[in-house]
Amino acid sequence: MKLTGYLVIKKKALVLGCLFGLLKFTVNAQTDTLSHADRTGIMQRVANFADWGVDLITFKKENYTFFLLPVMAYEERTKLAIGVMPVWRFYLGKGKAGRHHEGLYYRPSNVSPSLVTSTTGMYQFEFNSDFYFIKDWYIQSKWIYQWMPDKYYPVGNDVDKTLYSDVDIKKIEFAGRLMKGLNKEVFVGLNYDVGFYDVKNKYANNLTADIAGFNGQNVVGGGLVVSYDSRNSIVYSNTGSFVSVAHLWYPKKLGDFAFSTLTFDARHFFKLGSRGKVLGAQLYIKSATGNIPFYRMPVLGGKNLFRGIAQPYKYMDKNSMYLQAAYRSPIWWRLGYEVFAGAGRVHSQWDGSLLKHMHLMGGLGLRVKVLEEEGLSVRFDYGMSTTGDTGLFFTLGEAF
Repeated sequence: MKLTGYLVIKKKALVLGCLFGLLKFTVNAQTDTLSHADRTGIMQRVANFADWGVDLITFKKENYTFFLLPVMAYEERTKLAIGVMPVWRFYLGKGKAGRHHEGLYYRPSNVSPSLVTSTTGMYQFEFNSDFYFIKDWYIQSKWIYQWMPDKYYPVGNDVDKTLYSDVDIKKIEFAGRLMKGLNKEVFVGLNYDVGFYDVKNKYANNLTADIAGFNGQNVVGGGLVVSYDSRNSIVYSNTGSFVSVAHLWYPKKLGDFAFSTLTFDARHFFKLGSRGKVLGAQLYIKSATGNIPFYRMPVLGGKNLFRGIAQPYKYMDKNSMYLQAAYRSPIWWRLGYEVFAGAGRVHSQWDGSLLKHMHLMGGLGLRVKVLEEEGLSVRFDYGMSTTGDTGLFFTLGEAF
């Protein structure tokens, strides 16, 4: 009986083994068949399903487009963040005809509030708006309320960054521009910047009372701004240039600190062929003078300014400069990629040591277009730098 039972079990195991082998052979054969005949069809069905999902959150009318974007982002500074961002894009003046007012490109206006929280305890409400009027008036606003656990590092390009202070920073910021176009490309006007800050030093290592802004306080500034913009799109540029020079003066009579800043931002984009390949370059310089609170110092780092360094407060000083280039190319459907590289540093003064100890960075990114017509993408970027730092970013919109 035991021998018979053993033989029966062994026979069943042999049959099951044969069936498993036959099933595996069949699956492999089907997989091979899929890889040659049906893979394209499956990928297309997946793409169609994703398109359906995007269409589900997008509402298009003749004169405007409204879409409700779920926000999921990642930075080493904030870790995983989730939220929601409704976006309303429209053309002021003449509806769709306004896009080619007087035969030239006319930019869309947009309003985009967002509410985001992260796993580190950060929460933020941000309201962004850009209004392009038919008479060449431009009004831009960026208002933020944010509470964030953060870090303060010693000021300087080459100082020891192993010492830092853990801080909680609560801020309310109102910034914007009011500009008038001299033509369709050159704009002049005023910019403003108002901020209210509360800084709590959780572990006091190097953020001491002799450092401007150690406990927060307020800044109020205004100044002149001039810009030239010939880009074919403000969302995803593949031709044209953008140059902006902005000055802000913060008088002590209006705020708690007396200082000024000058920012130069120049970008150019080259269209490479007819398949959506783009080469972009950016030179960014910011200088500050006076009694500058640390949270308003020029920095090197973050999801836009230098993607090889995750923490923007890690490298800061009275001056910052960097040069970066990016090559962008589509892959398939809504997918694309970017290869980027750059060089930059922060410094206390403009002298012969400027080009010494320059930090280098490079990285690779994946793009997923959520709005194909506008070119708006979700991006996944990973950058490395010669400082030993890295940056991992998952966010909306291009870096520049």
